[in-house]
Amino acid sequence: MKERKDYEMKAEIVVKQLKAKLYELEAKALEAKQNAKSSIEDLESKLNSLKNQREKLDQKFSDLKAASKDKWDSLVLDFEEFIDIVNADKNSFSEKAEVWINDLNKKLEELEEKTIIASEDLKVKLKEQVENIKTYKTSLEKKLTEIKESQDHNWHKVKDGFEENLSKIKKSINKAFDYIKE
Repeated sequence: MKERKDYEMKAEIVVKQLKAKLYELEAKALEAKQNAKSSIEDLESKLNSLKNQREKLDQKFSDLKAASKDKWDSLVLDFEEFIDIVNADKNSFSEKAEVWINDLNKKLEELEEKTIIASEDLKVKLKEQVENIKTYKTSLEKKLTEIKESQDHNWHKVKDGFEENLSKIKKSINKAFDYIKE
């Protein structure tokens, strides 16, 4: 019985740590929702996903604590599988980030092509934006490497820096394309 008590105590610690992460992510998502006019559907999806994960985590922990001896082993496995799923968000984000960087490379190439055929005044503005984008892109690539190499419990801090740089890049790209439209 001591083994079960020890495991429950350890599981409670893990649950509280994961809930803290999930609450922090929910708070950041709510803040972003408040400040952003676009991508509201994505944020709603993220909030619902985080809420569902938190609720599932609570339920799995409750089930674990209330389990009879014969169901204990299967619930421990179920609980640990769910924890692995929650922690897998890092890999999912890394994959999405790689797609964003690839899309960024395409946009950058498109801007560089348009710069070549642009008028002299426009060329100066576009070259400046392209250089800004390249600087941000280098920073994004470094952040992505940091995310991949970071500890599972620290990667969210690095992710915030990545998202901040991604936002700056989007603004620079939009600004450059606005110059072209003028």
